[in-house]
Amino acid sequence: MPNEKGSIDIPHLIAEVAARHNLLFKPDDAAFALVTMNQLIFDDAMERVHEGIRETIAGFNASYQKAEKRAGSVLAQEVKQSAEQMRQGLQNDIHIAGLKAREYVHLVDEANRRPALIRWSAAGLMAGAFLFGSGVWVGTLLH
Repeated sequence: MPNEKGSIDIPHLIAEVAARHNLLFKPDDAAFALVTMNQLIFDDAMERVHEGIRETIAGFNASYQKAEKRAGSVLAQEVKQSAEQMRQGLQNDIHIAGLKAREYVHLVDEANRRPALIRWSAAGLMAGAFLFGSGVWVGTLLH
């Protein structure tokens, strides 16, 4: 059992072994040397495990940053392609709207031309009838 300094609390170990196994050890007993060696080996193994974990975490962080950078560039490319597709779609829509507007203008022009044509035709017929009637009247007066 390590104390707050990290070393083994020998009096506590002696008391625990005595209580559990009815064995009495002395602080200078060889068993404590084995316990100390065991603790040193365990501490060294734990340090190697901790170093391996640190290396694994560092590798994970590096992989994460690479993946984040790659995802960012892929996302930027996708956004660029989407923007290009939207721009092309908008240009197509504008072109189609222009064609429809031209068609509407043509239909409106045709709709306005027809009554004007009828009015001018009627005015021409009236003028022709007036001239014909005037000619007949003047002809009867002179003859």
